[in-house]
Amino acid sequence: MSLVLLSRDLVTASRVEGAAMRQHVSLRTVGSIELTVAACSEQSIALVIVDLTLESLDMARLVTELKLASPVPTIVAFGPHVHEAALAAARDAGCDEVMSRGQFFAQMDAVVARSK
Repeated sequence: MSLVLLSRDLVTASRVEGAAMRQHVSLRTVGSIELTVAACSEQSIALVIVDLTLESLDMARLVTELKLASPVPTIVAFGPHVHEAALAAARDAGCDEVMSRGQFFAQMDAVVARSK
């Protein structure tokens, strides 16, 4: 299995790439909802990680479209703890797990390992 990271932040992408390499997991980094959904329809994606700092991110649309994928991936969203509205929107949209940025990076290897 593999995972998709939805983020345009190069530092985040690099850190997640390192975790994917350590866990021997295939990673695809994309920058839009459309590319995320396309990646999930092209191959068997077990996990989608969403960086909530992405501008103009429609979490409800993303989660709805991903829940139609087969198999349905686990969706983990993370963002700065001070962005309470974005974290709440991710929870309300139906993400499987929502974390602060600090929590995500502290648990990143374990999160990435879920895509095996």
